[in-house]
Amino acid sequence: MDSSLWKVLGFIIAAILLFLVPLMNILERQDNIAYTVVFSEANRFVDAARDTGYITPNMYLEFRDTLNATGNTYKISIKHIKSVVNPVYKNNGTMLDFTGEYTISRYTVGESEILATLFPSNSTAGVHDKTRQYTMKAGDMLFVEVRNEGKTMAASLRDMVMFTDTQTPGIFVRAGGMVRNEAD
Repeated sequence: MDSSLWKVLGFIIAAILLFLVPLMNILERQDNIAYTVVFSEANRFVDAARDTGYITPNMYLEFRDTLNATGNTYKISIKHIKSVVNPVYKNNGTMLDFTGEYTISRYTVGESEILATLFPSNSTAGVHDKTRQYTMKAGDMLFVEVRNEGKTMAASLRDMVMFTDTQTPGIFVRAGGMVRNEAD
């Protein structure tokens, strides 16, 4: 009796492993493919924006739709760091003298301001209208961060098998750099 119980238990474990191991491998590959798509699209979007000096609603929507085609949902964060060059003057009693030096001030424009320019709430302007184009200057910095919301199928299965609860995103990509050209 004891031997037959172990044989049944061994058969059940073997059946589960023969099913779970290939399924886990397939889901891990799917996550790797999704990561590759997100990585390449984030770099493509940032490079296009850095090369042209602007972001259009179509560029952003195409980027978002391509990411969503992977089957996961993502949180996209865009940050634009503007650079302002100010000359330094010295006060010589009654007048200011230029010292020949400059200071560079940087301030950050967040995602809400960028999206408000791309998708204004009360605008009747078309998608190709210049007022809906977010422009940047050469020397500014543009950064995009993409992380998946929720769990991927592989993370869910891994958590179920290992009795854990993973909180870190399975797909996390950062892309960005200096703007190389300005919009006309």
